Amino acid sequence: MRLSRLVAVLLVALGAGLSQAQDVPSYSFHRSVSVFAEYSNTSSHIFLGVSQDRRLMALGLTFSQRLLHTRYADWTYAPEVRPFTLIQEPVLTQTILSTSSGFSQSLPTDRACKAGVYVVPTDPNTGSPGYTYSQTCSTRWTYAGGISPLGQRINFAPRSRIQPFVVGNAGFLVSPRDVPVNNSSRFNFTFEFGGGFEFFRDHHHSWSAEYRLHHLSNDYTGYYNPGIDSQIIKLTCSLSR
Repeated sequence: MRLSRLVAVLLVALGAGLSQAQDVPSYSFHRSVSVFAEYSNTSSHIFLGVSQDRRLMALGLTFSQRLLHTRYADWTYAPEVRPFTLIQEPVLTQTILSTSSGFSQSLPTDRACKAGVYVVPTDPNTGSPGYTYSQTCSTRWTYAGGISPLGQRINFAPRSRIQPFVVGNAGFLVSPRDVPVNNSSRFNFTFEFGGGFEFFRDHHHSWSAEYRLHHLSNDYTGYYNPGIDSQIIKLTCSLSR
């Protein structure tokens, strides 16, 4: 008799626990608007791009619409608008020192810029005279703006205040001059993917921090296509009603 009562009590407790677990509200936005800031300190060859020493920073907006909600994950459509993007590019200035003309030119370079003085010896085969030139390094900032309309994000553990997520996106950036070098293109395609964590303050506000691999290139629509691969840190503040 005592055993049957104990089993009954355990079953009632288990049922109450399951019922409470099912009643736990999800931290999940049906629709939301977000502002974000992102920064990359340098660029290098990661998968497609070869341009080095590019810094990238941007401010933008994300408009999110939840497509699927389950107990274990949320799938969200998340297009992004980037009205303000800055790309810092290294500029190499070469000056001929051994001629009276003092010829000089300044061009953005897709390689790491190295300053110094260099000597080109006389060519013994052609008799071309040698010369000395100097290289100096500087930087320039280029403004760009664009949109990334293909954003997709999957959040895991939607009942938790801290949710890991993965994200991918693609779009384009337009600039007033060729990026990343002259004779490339003012119009560049972009794609990126990564992941991070979203921290929910309540059911209407959240913060997220993430890491993305970002690629920018013109897909050979320009004469040159060195491309830029960046590792981006991104911070986002989201609001949902």
